[in-house]
Amino acid sequence: MLKQQDVSNPKLAALAREMDFLYRSAYFQTHDKRRFGLRLLGAGLLVLCILLGAERFFLPPELVVPKGPSPERDSGELVATTICGIVALLIVLVFIRRSPSRPIPVRSESATVAKAPVPAHETAAVSQPAGKPAPSSAAQPPALADALEAETRQWPQFRGSLLPNRNALPANWRFREKWKTAIASPGYNSPVIWDDRVFLTGANEKARTLYCYDVQTGKEKWRVVCDQAPRIPEASEDTGLAPPTVCADAERVYAIFGTGEMVCCSHAGETVWRKQLPFPDINYGYASSPLLLGDRLVVQYDLNEVQTIYAFNVLNGETLWEKKRDAAPSWSSPVAWVDNGKAIVFTAGCKTAEAYDAQTGKSLWRQECMGGEVATSGSVRDGIFYFSNTGAFTGAFSATDGKILFKNEDTPAPDVASAVLYNDLYILFTSGGSVLGIDAKDGKELFEENFDNGFYASPVAVGGKIIAANLDGDLLLLSATREKLTVEAKYSMKTKLFAVPALSGGNVIVRTGANELICLEAEP
Repeated sequence: MLKQQDVSNPKLAALAREMDFLYRSAYFQTHDKRRFGLRLLGAGLLVLCILLGAERFFLPPELVVPKGPSPERDSGELVATTICGIVALLIVLVFIRRSPSRPIPVRSESATVAKAPVPAHETAAVSQPAGKPAPSSAAQPPALADALEAETRQWPQFRGSLLPNRNALPANWRFREKWKTAIASPGYNSPVIWDDRVFLTGANEKARTLYCYDVQTGKEKWRVVCDQAPRIPEASEDTGLAPPTVCADAERVYAIFGTGEMVCCSHAGETVWRKQLPFPDINYGYASSPLLLGDRLVVQYDLNEVQTIYAFNVLNGETLWEKKRDAAPSWSSPVAWVDNGKAIVFTAGCKTAEAYDAQTGKSLWRQECMGGEVATSGSVRDGIFYFSNTGAFTGAFSATDGKILFKNEDTPAPDVASAVLYNDLYILFTSGGSVLGIDAKDGKELFEENFDNGFYASPVAVGGKIIAANLDGDLLLLSATREKLTVEAKYSMKTKLFAVPALSGGNVIVRTGANELICLEAEP
């Protein structure tokens, strides 16, 4: 509002940006304090009710009273007891309402789903369609270049494919629901797609679950449950226990949960391997999504006390390499630049930015230039890593030696949604509703647009457009020049959107804030 009054006034613009920064940095703290205060108040009232009840019934005063019944006394005791009971019941109901929902048993919804619930530590039994052999866990992954090329026609991991995605955009932005499915347990991760299957996860304190749905009908094909974590970490409501997005290739799907549990399954729902990582002690909860690079799965595991980068063999889960690093905790996900069949992995933490050889785990370079609470992820193009996060860094690094190519400390930066590369622009989407375009060559700010609500879901660039989703539930089709951002079309989902939309066959598949999976197809 301030900047809309006089954009040319530099003092007013600086004040608006400072207020926007304070809003974003204080949001999570305010949310947590309010939740803690309500729980503390509820606990205090419950204790008070218990003490009053105990005093009345177990420690009555020794008074001499006339013998015989006293209607006034009995009525007063009845009213007091009823009030205490109602207050205590309301408090208990509030706590129950706020506790995680319980998972529902596996149920048969198609010919490929088991006919009865299975033990929680095992995969749901599934039968193969006639004439189609079960996938072999021993199948060797293709060469890295071939694997990444195949991914461009799928939607296999966080924000789609590592290389520019080739999925077709919808024929138009006027949608109708093709199908809608309720997800049994909550999560903030995004759907991924390989051929006819949609994968995502949900979790609560009792069980963490990997789900598979049919891309044409939305019906659940199978689910795999993890419930053997040694203990359950605390996580904020904004994070939960299932924030990381899964990865998929032609044979398998890989999931990691906020409990440190990992599971790999075939596309038929058969468990290939499981792992338990060290207890994820980190504020808000663990949230980094894994990165799939051909024959290895890279996991950034930055906790409060220990920060580690892992590379796991996709065939059996064995650790290929493991690197401890002095990086401070973070919630960012790794990205990679691939050149001549070799990959360099880029990681951003609350202290450092660092690059590793994906084959050996060797640290190639390290820059201590970060700060704040790093939750966004980087982008890569032509040997350059781009990164932006509030309180940390907005700029670009040479992938080979870590040289800082530009640094912008004046432009507001995102704190949840990762920025996106689009033509010669690096575009930042903030939780305060600002969208800023900066020059991808020198980092200078070129434009700023403002929306009524902010962005938690990371935008993606596909087919010469940008797809973004905001907290108002608007699914936006955008384009941009060096002068401005243009909203080409908008479709309202009428519910908050936190997850990255996925593309498949000209349709858009969205996980909503109401924990529903919806397939949108263009109207004729």
